[in-house]
Amino acid sequence: MTEERLQRLEAQLAAHQEVLIALAVSLPEGEAQTCFRAALDGLLTVKEQSEDPGLEPDGAFAHEYRFAETLRAIVEGAEARSNS
Repeated sequence: MTEERLQRLEAQLAAHQEVLIALAVSLPEGEAQTCFRAALDGLLTVKEQSEDPGLEPDGAFAHEYRFAETLRAIVEGAEARSNS
């Protein structure tokens, strides 16, 4: 992947994240916001791969962890904006 392509993808992901934060903040207080947050909370659950702490996580687990990390950033961004 070229550096230009990587930069474009990073910019697109950042833009999508900002749109999702704005959407989350714009939801009215009440049932819609509660359902949306509950859905995000469900996506944030990262399942443990194994009980062996010395075992290196595989690629799928690493992807799931990065996915959850990005969702956390969206949720935290929305919470920060709604509290300001």
